[in-house]
Amino acid sequence: MHDKRRDAAPEGTALRELIMGFRASQLIYVAAKLGIADRLHEGPQTVATLAGATGAAAQPLYRLLRALASLGIFAETDDGSFELTPMAWLLQSNVPGSLRSTALLYGDEVFWASYGQMLHSVLTGEPAFQHCHGEPLFPYLATHPRAAALFHEAMSGFSDRETTAILEAYDFSGLSKVVDVGGGHGALIAALLNVHQNLYGVILDLETAADGARQLVAEARVAQRAVFVPGDFFSEVPRGGDAYVLKSVIHNWDDEAATKILRACRQAMRSDARLIAIERVIPPGNAASEAKLFDINMLVSVGGQERTEDEYRSLFRGAGLRLTRIVPTRSPLSLIEGIPANGT
Repeated sequence: MHDKRRDAAPEGTALRELIMGFRASQLIYVAAKLGIADRLHEGPQTVATLAGATGAAAQPLYRLLRALASLGIFAETDDGSFELTPMAWLLQSNVPGSLRSTALLYGDEVFWASYGQMLHSVLTGEPAFQHCHGEPLFPYLATHPRAAALFHEAMSGFSDRETTAILEAYDFSGLSKVVDVGGGHGALIAALLNVHQNLYGVILDLETAADGARQLVAEARVAQRAVFVPGDFFSEVPRGGDAYVLKSVIHNWDDEAATKILRACRQAMRSDARLIAIERVIPPGNAASEAKLFDINMLVSVGGQERTEDEYRSLFRGAGLRLTRIVPTRSPLSLIEGIPANGT
């Protein structure tokens, strides 16, 4: 029999807030899209001023900002103006740790629609993104520049926040050559080479990433110690590295494809080389975990997955590698280290 008292219990309140969580996502997206935080950088402004600068209607904009202020994002002053809060500060474009690009990516209709079709992924195991748009994510981005710009800006934002944590957690000082497999524009290699002056870096990715990679390493002033190699990490990986790094690569793929990538790395590795997959690791038990939620991103967007330690151990074993240790960072990422297994 239904107990009506449960409706007013704390659990009911908490569940209702989760059910309505989509409102917060879109509130933040609209504020990011309008550039409100950037406009408040110099100090509080009235809604009329903000509306005139953004092209928004004044009363709806006030209601948006009032709702965000109730969540701790922006604050209304006594005279009715709005100002930045610590969370709103991170919605600015060019501040350390900015999350504006993340808000723009996940609130945009291209990616928002995929989450609206999550049921399709759960019923079929297929990416909802492909169901919505008629093709997989990466081919879609190749022919839709606006969506691609959103995606790559958000990925760069993620990388900026994560790289510092990676360099703090793992000792790369004894290496002389690092191969970044699926390294994109080379943000991780550039950061590594800036910290370790005797290190040489190789960036492996598709030809479409070449111009961006060469520009980035040039701007980082490490171009003389970095080279971009166009290629397909499913088939062949450059030889001669002391370490093979795969940052946020393996989680994009199912077990069969992920094993193929790792096996290509193994074939390129010397017996004393190491492989470092940088990924989220799903912990056991029922505790809250960013990895468990990000796993749904992978299900909906590309059909990949986050994995547990045991699943990574099995994946490595299938590619002729032995998982030696997992090094956590202060970010959600961990470094999953492996070496060639004996006799493979």
